Order: sequence, then structure tokens, then C-alpha cells
Amino acid sequence: MTDAELNQRLLTNVIAFKHLQRERGLLVHWGRPGLDAFALPGHPADAHFQQAYFTDVGALEAGLPALRDFYRSQGVTSWRVAVTPGQEAGVPILKAAGYHPDNRLPGMGLALADVADAPPRLPLERPETQDALVDLNIRVWGKWDDILTVWKRPPALPVHTLVAREHGAPLACGFALDVGDTAGVYMVVTAPEARGRGLASEVMKGLLSGARERGMAASVLQATEEGRGVYRRLGYRELGDLENWVYRAR
Repeated sequence: MTDAELNQRLLTNVIAFKHLQRERGLLVHWGRPGLDAFALPGHPADAHFQQAYFTDVGALEAGLPALRDFYRSQGVTSWRVAVTPGQEAGVPILKAAGYHPDNRLPGMGLALADVADAPPRLPLERPETQDALVDLNIRVWGKWDDILTVWKRPPALPVHTLVAREHGAPLACGFALDVGDTAGVYMVVTAPEARGRGLASEVMKGLLSGARERGMAASVLQATEEGRGVYRRLGYRELGDLENWVYRAR
């Protein structure tokens, strides 16, 4: 499986994850074929949640005025458009419209057929709800309580969650979202007091083994700098960076 194929799967999966947050959370969506924008009006200053994606450069160019109107209608004055590897034709369009390069997020992926199965060595819980995952992510990040707690409401999210516990307390977690034959990995965190013990790796092994059991062909994710090494050791390879271009309205 080529890097280009994995990058396409990553973009498709991330957009699906944003739609899941919209359907079951507080995000607001605007879109047209080839262009999707998501806003979080309750956190207008947090650019992380004011995010647009394009799959067609023509749709991006034609849609930029409407994109600006959408964010302004939500009270958002700064937003980002993601450019993934292979979408570089969108860069001059964004530059001409007044966008500037912001941050980069490393994309990673693997074909499951290329990596030996390595089941987790620790017992992992497959909870029916997202309560433990939500609580642990809020604890680790120290914010976004309102955004994440809505995931505790029934019905359960259509994702595959794993939690590592010790004496009943959740210490590491993460989930996979299946889109087509690709498992996207999200929300992998470890409690501060449990870091350095390999618990995130065990959760990841469990997520990959579960993806195999479900017949998935690939797994993709966006890594933090801290997590890059963990994912490399599991067989993920670097696919290039997703580069965000930001617009700050005057």
C-alpha cells in the first residue's frame, strides 16, 4: 500500500471523525462536494476546532468566499484549512486568499498485511461506553470538558474502545474508527503517573489486533511528537505532514 493511498485513507477517516463529532457533539458543519468545514462556536479562539478540509482543489478555490462567510456567521474570526501530502496545488490558492502557514501534524499509517500481529500482553477492557476514555482524556489534557462529556450520552459511539486499568482505575486508552477497510486511531492517552510503562503501546497493539479481527486492511493516525516513536515501533510509517493554513479575519 503506497503512502499516497494511506494519505487518502487518513484524510477520509479524519473527515469522518469530524462528522462523528458533529453528529454526537457540539461541532457545526458547512460543506459542499469536495470541501468540508467544521466550527466550534463555543470555543471561537481555539483554532484546533475551526478546521476545514478539501478533497478537490477546484472546490477549495470556488468555496473560499462561502467558507469565510460560514465561519464569520459562527462568530469565529480565525480558522484553518488542512493541506495533506498530494494536495500542494491548494497552497497558492490559499496564499492568494490571505492564508498563512500555521502548524503541522505528522500523518502515519500502515498496511496490516505488512506488520506481524503482536497481541497485547496485558488484559484490556472493551467498555460499552466512552466514560473512562472521556474522563481520562479530560484529566490528561485539562480542558475540553464540555466537548468530550457529550460522548457519555447514549447511545454509545460507533467506535472500538480499549482501556488499560490497574486496581480499577483507567491508566491508558484509545479508540479506532472504521471507515471502509481502514481503522483510524484517536484519543490515545496515558495517565501522567503511568507513563513510561508501555501502556499506550499495549492499547495500540490491542487496537491493531482488533482491526485485524474486523477485517480491516490498514490503520492511520495523526501523531503527536511524543507519540511518534511509539507508533514507529509498532510498524507505522511517516506519510508526511498535514499542514494547516490559517486565516485571521480583520
